[in-house]
Amino acid sequence: MIKNKSGIIFFIALLIGISSYAQDTLPNFTVRDLGSGKAQVSWQNKFDNIVQLTVQRSFDSTGFFKTIFSSESPWLPQNGFIDNKVPIGYRVFYRIQYVFTGGSYFFTKSKSPTAYTRIRTDYNSSNEPPPEGKEVEGKRYIKIYRKSKEYLINLIEYKDYRRFKDSIYRYTKDTLQYIDNDEAIIKPYIVKGVWKASGYVYTNDKGFIRITIPSAKQRKYKIIFFQEGGEEVLFIKQVKDVDLILDKSNFRHTGWYFFDLYEDEKLKEKNKFYLSKDR
Repeated sequence: MIKNKSGIIFFIALLIGISSYAQDTLPNFTVRDLGSGKAQVSWQNKFDNIVQLTVQRSFDSTGFFKTIFSSESPWLPQNGFIDNKVPIGYRVFYRIQYVFTGGSYFFTKSKSPTAYTRIRTDYNSSNEPPPEGKEVEGKRYIKIYRKSKEYLINLIEYKDYRRFKDSIYRYTKDTLQYIDNDEAIIKPYIVKGVWKASGYVYTNDKGFIRITIPSAKQRKYKIIFFQEGGEEVLFIKQVKDVDLILDKSNFRHTGWYFFDLYEDEKLKEKNKFYLSKDR
């Protein structure tokens, strides 16, 4: 029985392309250097009451972190993010902030990417993939892609394919499409209506509200902040700075706040952010 469970865990791990790596459970996480200015941040989540999770990046291991990713489904047991804009030639650091129901929040320790190791298979002693649609040493392999054929995440023996397929149908909402030439594509389930953090108005690593609008000098922007009940809290008639920090004293309590961002009197974004307690 234990052996079967181990197999299921292994196959589920394939979904995000991290075979031969064990994901760390929050507050631990894994960062891998994928080369060509890319890095993968991945984690396991043992909590079921996380309401917000963001990945932050900095050139300093202790401060100046900026949010670069906000998870649409922070409660998922396994998740990850690929940073496609890692400055080449610079050492970068990542950390994760996660917020619980009720307002408590935590920051992980910062980490730099570790060297990437190619996914290993057992068909021979090398790490080169087998020819497409062919048997290697009497074994048939299936290529597994995620989203499209541009993202190959692993190779598995055909005899294991059925277990792999069943684990996806049983434990995820994703679909698996079998295509010609011994290939299959995982189609991730997309949750509609899930909150996604704003790239203009958000809380920074110190818990303050940060407004970053690159074209603030060229266009007219105004922001209206509301409480959950709809009561107006703060009105900024014109945002004149491209990077602005608001003190928490402008807001009455911790919790969710909503805002309407206008560009030249036209609504540009309706969104919200979570204001946490001071650390």
